[in-house]
Parts: sequence; structure tokens; C-alpha cells
Amino acid sequence: MIPDNKLIGLALSGHVPDETLEESAADLDFFTSLDLSTAHYSERILKVASGMSKLEELRLDFAPFSDSHALRLHGLERLATIWLLHTSITNKGLKHLAALPSLSTLVLKKTEITDGGLIHLKEMKSLTTLLLPSGISDQGLDELKEMAQLHHLDLSSCAVTDSGMRYVAALNGLRTLYLTDTRITDAALEDLARLANLEALYLVGTGVTDKGINLLDSMKSLTFLDARDTACTEIGLARLKSSLPACDIVGL
Repeated sequence: MIPDNKLIGLALSGHVPDETLEESAADLDFFTSLDLSTAHYSERILKVASGMSKLEELRLDFAPFSDSHALRLHGLERLATIWLLHTSITNKGLKHLAALPSLSTLVLKKTEITDGGLIHLKEMKSLTTLLLPSGISDQGLDELKEMAQLHHLDLSSCAVTDSGMRYVAALNGLRTLYLTDTRITDAALEDLARLANLEALYLVGTGVTDKGINLLDSMKSLTFLDARDTACTEIGLARLKSSLPACDIVGL
């Protein structure tokens, strides 16, 4: 028996026998976080997890999580964060996750989600943080343009280009944007400069230059810029710093 109010999180690894959680199901209801990352488990374990009514965070990175397993989560009305890094979820499973009413953070890096699956994100009205896999292109970004509630978007290593940034620029609520190791150039910054609430921008490994960086000088909300591994020069970044003195610029 686990004492009341002593723990809020439970992490399991390795092989998790079905009886591990089944025998303690009645004692699990006060947990708000469950971490099964790298664990090996059967669908029966997820059935038990679906009964944890107070669960707010579920981490399944590198775990045997598939589309059918997503159906097991429908009863988790408080679930706000789910990590699915390197799992087998596809567009079909993403449709199932859209039924979670409180989902605010969704991590899909290293999955097989494609552009076609992003149409299901429109149903996630509480979603504010989204990390997308490398298979996403400009076509997929078109599905995001009406998600004004998004605050944090990670497109690192995605197959996005300058053309897709017009969809990102429509996300007026964005606070953080990761474009690390994408194919964007100076042309993208013409659109991104319209993000009036953006606070942090990551351009590491992109094709931007001093010409593009200069377009950011009107973004008074920007407090962090990472321009490492770009063609931006110290002179160019220093010029931007003079326009945005409150912005911490990495790359200078």
C-alpha cells in the first residue's frame, strides 16, 4: 500500500509484468504522472493506466505504443501532456488522441506522423505546445494556421521551407519557435517578423544571413535568438542587438 499524498509520479522501466500495476490499481488513482519510457509492457498495462483519473502527464518515449493503444487513453480527461518520441503512432493514432479534451502538450518527434495526419490537430482546442517529426512539410503547416492557441512550436529538422512560413506567421499566439536544421532562408524571416508575441526563435543550422536577421529588428517581444551555425556575422548580429537590447542573442 502506497501512503496517501506521498508521491505524484511513477516511473517504470524494463519489462513491466501485467500484474505490476493490475494488483495495485486501486492505489494508483492519486498519481498525476506516469513514465513508461523505454519500458516493455502489454496493452493490459495501458488499460490500468486509463483508469488513473488524475493523470496529467504520460511519457511513452521509445515504448511499444501504437495506434490501437491510443484508444485506451480516451478516459483520461485530465491528461495534458503526452510524450510519444520514437513510438509507432501514425496518423490514425493521432485521430484517437484528438478525443483527449485537456491535451495541451504533444511530443511527436521521431514518429511516422505525416502531413495528412495534422488535420486532426484542429480538434485539439487546448493544445498549446507541439513538437513535430521530420516528415512534416509545408503542406502540413497549412493545417496549423488556424490554431491560434499554439504558444510553442518545434519544427526542428522538419522538411519545411520559406513557403511554409506564411502559415506559421498566422499563429499570432506563438511565444517559442524552433526552426533548427530546416531549409529556411532570409525570405522566411519576412513572414516570421509578423509574429508580434514571439519571445524565442531558434534558427540554428539554417540558411539565414545578416540580410534576413535585419528583418527582425521590429520584434520588440523577442528576448532570445539562437543564430549559431548560420551565415550571420558578428557585425550583423551586433546590429540587431542594438535594435533589440533586451534580446539575448546566441552566436555573437
